[in-house]
Amino acid sequence: MNFETIETVSAQLKAGEVTSQALTAALMQSITARNPLICAYSDLLFDTAMHEARAADARHAEGQAKSALDGIPIAVKDLIDTTPARCSAGLAHLANYIPAIDAPVVKTLRDAGAVILGVTETDPGAFSTDTLRVTNPLAADRIVGGSSGGSAAAVAAGMAFAAIGTDTGGSIRIPASCSSIYGFKPTWGTVDTTGVRPLAQSLDHIGPLARSIADLALVQQIIDPGFMGQSNAPQNGPLTLGVPHAYFADAQTEIRNGFAETLDRLVDQGVDLIEVTLPYPDTVLNFHMVNLPQQAATYHLKHFPRDWPNYPPIARGTIETGHSISATQLATAQKQCKAARDQADQALTQVRALILPTMPVDAPKRSEHSITLAQQERSRLAATIRYTCLFNQTGHPVVSMPATRQADGRAQSIQLVGAHAQDRALLAIAKRIETILALDLNYADLQDFRTNAPKETGKATHGDAVDAR
Repeated sequence: MNFETIETVSAQLKAGEVTSQALTAALMQSITARNPLICAYSDLLFDTAMHEARAADARHAEGQAKSALDGIPIAVKDLIDTTPARCSAGLAHLANYIPAIDAPVVKTLRDAGAVILGVTETDPGAFSTDTLRVTNPLAADRIVGGSSGGSAAAVAAGMAFAAIGTDTGGSIRIPASCSSIYGFKPTWGTVDTTGVRPLAQSLDHIGPLARSIADLALVQQIIDPGFMGQSNAPQNGPLTLGVPHAYFADAQTEIRNGFAETLDRLVDQGVDLIEVTLPYPDTVLNFHMVNLPQQAATYHLKHFPRDWPNYPPIARGTIETGHSISATQLATAQKQCKAARDQADQALTQVRALILPTMPVDAPKRSEHSITLAQQERSRLAATIRYTCLFNQTGHPVVSMPATRQADGRAQSIQLVGAHAQDRALLAIAKRIETILALDLNYADLQDFRTNAPKETGKATHGDAVDAR
């Protein structure tokens, strides 16, 4: 039951074949047993969740379900105000913060009947792509990614049917990739970020993580009020995708081979591919590492002037870097960002979507602190955001999805990038590609029950700090 899709359990709820209370109790039992090992949840809301489940069952009994999510148990990243949970954003000085009201995105989910099981772990302040407290449920020796690592782990472990995450440099897509699940970063601004602890407000996105494209769409249509009003791509007919080969030329061999296999399967099914050009990742990282730290520093210096010097090194170093950025540096970075956005827009005029790997490397080992890409050593953080952060800067919608199976059963992931405000069309394209690839991951069979995965201390060098996601 725990690994069914929302599509399936929503239909079962509507038909009276299962109750929300039974679904919620099953997930609670799994969380009670597994969360002490996986640490996906930072705070649990079992009492309010069961109250919400009883109310959902009453509506279903009367044929008055509010939405396809009515009675579906989900999780929310603890960066997002969720009552009555402690929403610390992974920061020690916020350990006892309990918001007075739900963030609009949480209120919208609850108004749609969703059952909120609890809030999920993030790395401190969401500055990194390693949620070190969380064990990857599919590969205990590998990172789960971040900063929405708890949300990804909860979904991959069958401890939620979907989860809400945030993405400022890849923090939905990277943990989705590390956990072989699906993650969606919508067009910037389509989901209200009020009540979300910011990292960089012009780059912050809210989106869902789930175990299928259909489930992403079911959640997105609730949290984005404009989603259903967008045009929908046809499910058949010609499909042309743009491939920016130069953009991911430094990916490790196994990633390039897996991606080539994915392209071959798509071509065999009639998908047309054309070469497109995107800004080189090093160019993007140069202005990303100005725009993000500058905004992060502005927020944390203003709101937590006495606390930020005690942050973990990667967060503290990012704030220090941001505080030192000059007006001239910021203006240059913003100009470069605009040029990158225009280049991505131009690429998308030629195709229905762009296709590229989510990361240049498989989910790194927990012991692996640097990554070799094209004979160059990069920090783990810089490597993992290398192909994702561009689209936070440009604001385009992006879905990360499993594409090819690895020897151990886990998946390598791809990103599909769509035009601005074409989120629904992009997910329709992703659904078509999901059908072609027919990966059919069995998450229940992929669970790694090792309990002795080494936990890291979260230490980072000051040099890593300026690579903030």
